[in-house]
Amino acid sequence: MSAKVHRKDVDMEQQGAFAEPLLAKPEELVEDTPKNNGGMDLQIIKPKVKSSVDLSNSDDLICINLSGKKFFVMLKNFVNLPTSRLGCMVRCGEKSEIEKYCDKYIDGEIPEYFFDRSGKGFNDILDVYRGGTLHINNTGVCSIQMRKELEFWGIDELLLDPCCALRFYPEIEVCEKEISRQTCSEKKYLERLKEEDFGTSKLGKLRKTLWNLTEYPETSHAARFCAFTSISVVILSTVTFVLSTLPELTDNIDIMLFDNSTDNTTGIVRWDEGILALRIVDELTMWFFTIEYLVRFTCAPRKWKFFKSPLNVVDLLAILPYFIGFIVEGIKDTLVVGRAGKVLRLVRVMRILRVFKLVRHFAGLQSLLSTLKQAYKELGLLMILVWVTVLTVSSLVYFAEKDAVAKWSFLDSFWWGLMVLTTVGYGSTAPTTPMGKMIGGFCALMGVFILALPVPIVVNRFTDFANNYKNRLWRNEVLMKKQGRAEQNKEK
Repeated sequence: MSAKVHRKDVDMEQQGAFAEPLLAKPEELVEDTPKNNGGMDLQIIKPKVKSSVDLSNSDDLICINLSGKKFFVMLKNFVNLPTSRLGCMVRCGEKSEIEKYCDKYIDGEIPEYFFDRSGKGFNDILDVYRGGTLHINNTGVCSIQMRKELEFWGIDELLLDPCCALRFYPEIEVCEKEISRQTCSEKKYLERLKEEDFGTSKLGKLRKTLWNLTEYPETSHAARFCAFTSISVVILSTVTFVLSTLPELTDNIDIMLFDNSTDNTTGIVRWDEGILALRIVDELTMWFFTIEYLVRFTCAPRKWKFFKSPLNVVDLLAILPYFIGFIVEGIKDTLVVGRAGKVLRLVRVMRILRVFKLVRHFAGLQSLLSTLKQAYKELGLLMILVWVTVLTVSSLVYFAEKDAVAKWSFLDSFWWGLMVLTTVGYGSTAPTTPMGKMIGGFCALMGVFILALPVPIVVNRFTDFANNYKNRLWRNEVLMKKQGRAEQNKEK
């Protein structure tokens, strides 16, 4: 009766620093010289697994083939990192075991290990075995892809040297943020498509067309033309508002509301034709804004969401003064106008809100508002710093000027401190005592430093948003192209 005895031929004292316990498997065993033991034939089997000592003493050459690109490496280089993919692969003795780590194995004088993957950046992987540290050269590989390569080959990214880590990890962060933004953008785009599904009826198609024309300038040339027309009308309306403040072109209702004396208009020749022309232009622009708002509100898929949007609230507030003006013009009793004068003046001043309609069409204004929104913590800290500094300086100058000829109240000191700290100045008001002048100089110097603090913060935020905006533009363009291609395929 014959039997096989499995034995591990491993000498722990001869193993290298990176050696791992080697496990023998039945198919990896070979028969040794049979011996007789009490009438029973025994065969001593030893594994065909290479130890770290065998690798370190080997002068053999192996070939690693990555999709046709061959890399010839000395076998002894793989003494390091025995738990990595290549470290485990070269220690295997049977073809079946080797092909657990590679796609194909070809035995020969120079054994060849084939991997069906790109060879970009593989020199950096091999250098880890040669030198023991990881350096990432300019291989044209994305940082995210390079991290996946390290995971595939079983290389710990903590081996990365600081010189390359300074570039690798920030790039990883940028790539992950961009992937997250892309995912979020696609999610919002799909939600928007679901929300703006107007149906396949003629009315639904008409609403879809009008909605795209007035809301999304990037959808077509006609939408861009509508956006350009809207911008032009906003600018024309703003110019009309500015010209209407000139004494020669002031309307009667504005004279009634804003001019409290009867002598200011003496000697000014009013240009009636110009007043009439400005009034006609103003009415045309306001009717354009009204029709545009009503069309957008009618075609909006969700009316309440449209109504409470900040930009749409600005559009509504820019329209309301025109219609309230009809009521004001009908008031002939000057006593009534005098009682409601403050409210009516506020309504007329609200016409300047038309200029804020430009925010909808200019990316620069949107980026500025977004920058202020993102940097609210830093700007809030700046405001607290300014407040504390002004309060401190105001208290000091109040007590310093208490015995001066011109008496200062604490409110006067506070106003003076705010004006000096912001480098605006407060006219003839200035401290007269030596201590007050010293405090004033210190306040002016502090103002220069404090005002310089938020500049790099805002600039960096603005730059980030500008880059973000460019990326968002091409993401939207790609999504629109995908949607157009999907619609074409659906029609086919």
